[in-house]
Amino acid sequence: MNSTLSTCFTVILSILLMLLNKNKAWKMRLASILQRSVSKMTKHVPISTNFRLEQSKHFTEAVGLLELYDSLIYLQEYRARALKYNATLYHMSKSVDPGQIEQLRALQYFEKLEQINDAVGDNSTTTQLIVENSLIKLLRNNRLDSENGKELLSVFKGLGFEVDGDSALKRIPVHKLTLSPSSRQSRVNEAISHMCRDWHSSFKAEREPLTHFIISKVKGLKLKGKTLLVVPGSGAGGLAYEIACAFPEFDVHSVELSTLMYLCNEFALDYNETINIKPFAQHFSGQLSVQQQTAGFDINLAQIRRPANLEVHLGNFCNFQPGATYDNIVVLSAFFIDTAENIFDYFDAVEGLKTCCSKLHWINIGPLKYGTRPKVQFTDEELTHLRKIRKWKDLFHDADTEKLSGYLTNKKSLYQGFYGLVRFHSEYTGE
Repeated sequence: MNSTLSTCFTVILSILLMLLNKNKAWKMRLASILQRSVSKMTKHVPISTNFRLEQSKHFTEAVGLLELYDSLIYLQEYRARALKYNATLYHMSKSVDPGQIEQLRALQYFEKLEQINDAVGDNSTTTQLIVENSLIKLLRNNRLDSENGKELLSVFKGLGFEVDGDSALKRIPVHKLTLSPSSRQSRVNEAISHMCRDWHSSFKAEREPLTHFIISKVKGLKLKGKTLLVVPGSGAGGLAYEIACAFPEFDVHSVELSTLMYLCNEFALDYNETINIKPFAQHFSGQLSVQQQTAGFDINLAQIRRPANLEVHLGNFCNFQPGATYDNIVVLSAFFIDTAENIFDYFDAVEGLKTCCSKLHWINIGPLKYGTRPKVQFTDEELTHLRKIRKWKDLFHDADTEKLSGYLTNKKSLYQGFYGLVRFHSEYTGE
């Protein structure tokens, strides 16, 4: 029944596209709906660990195949959207007076835009590799001769691929990419930039204060027995990877809500070659030179091997369940607690893990730079008192405003952002 409805809906949209040939705005909107109609007309298909299409034992509410598909579309659109934006800049610059245009030519301003287009092209090579890696894992870890398999074939087709036999993907020779009305370009830029922050040596200075503090505190606990280390908001995966390598005797579970970040994390752990990312290509403010704006970072992912004790999860940490009982659970959060819409939800989620363990610890490092429409915004003093109210016993706490930490900070630009970090290690004394 769903298949029949989907087919009818697709036919109607196709007819409307032909009738609205002169109305570009409506045509683009309908084309986008047509591109996504197959997935949106069907049921919710949950995504579990390692791209398996099944209900996860770790989440009460699982992220679905549709959300994954949308993020793959955003990655695939990256180049077209970036070039479209750069074309807008080009046309704006051409609107100045003729004499000023001559000065732009003397400055080689238009050549700069071409260099940035080339940098975008280099980045799009990586975004396309991320798409292909994700599709290969979806194909490898799921059966096609099932209801969920039919959904998967629709996803492949929507992204311009088809299955060759039962085990290989091949590109559809003619596949027209239609940009959706809504854009997540800033999120795509953020995700691929995090590949540099999490995995390139140039950003080691940003990572080391986090990894050093967390790993030293865990070592100081001298944990015995079955232990789980949980890394919520793990981004592109660098911190969780370092923790898993430092403690091979413990289970390490990383949890990430952003599908784009999750896809980048999985790609980093899977890919065996070097990629090049130019994270500041479309940062036009505060630049000293075109060369620095288009600077690339070579990331040798062949040096990274997925640790056997690491599980990478896509989902909301507030819905996370360990899936087993432990002697110890330690939550390790970095640049995380200030991302909450309601920070009380994060406390509830962490404290809820106590039902699965004898001892519960929380080690945190990060700023208090609130975003995501926060319902409450605490000072460090308030946050410290809140932990006490909720039966957390601080074993360590400080807030340093002298030793600042960067966050995707371009140290060769005129604008540089740095943060003071709140650090605490607390043990839960409640039930």
